[in-house]
Amino acid sequence: MKLLSASLPSAGGPVHPARRMRMVATGMLLAMALLFIAARATVHLHPAIAFVQAFAEAAMVGGLADWFAVTALFRHPLGLPIPHTAIIPRNKDRIGDTLALFLRDNFLTPAVVARRMQRLDVAGAAG
Repeated sequence: MKLLSASLPSAGGPVHPARRMRMVATGMLLAMALLFIAARATVHLHPAIAFVQAFAEAAMVGGLADWFAVTALFRHPLGLPIPHTAIIPRNKDRIGDTLALFLRDNFLTPAVVARRMQRLDVAGAAG
């Protein structure tokens, strides 16, 4: 996996891991597009090339679907105000309140806190 861990040199220092993964994903999408085009152009040479074409097509569709799904959570894809997109920014207060209630009701109950406090060795931890 040395190939995937290599980063492009940049004048501003190391590449952020999220940016690196975005570049890898975009590169893989482009590679599958090129493979699809090559397989489609040469499918008449051998019937097995149709399997390569189908693989590349499925990889492109899956990559685009994943991109759209992740992008739609955080913003409007391509800047278009598509309904049911930008879900997290629009509902961040409600998500935070629901998460706080979940933590309070499931992890901060007196029984759970008492059980954790019984297992805690303060003197041992301080030592």
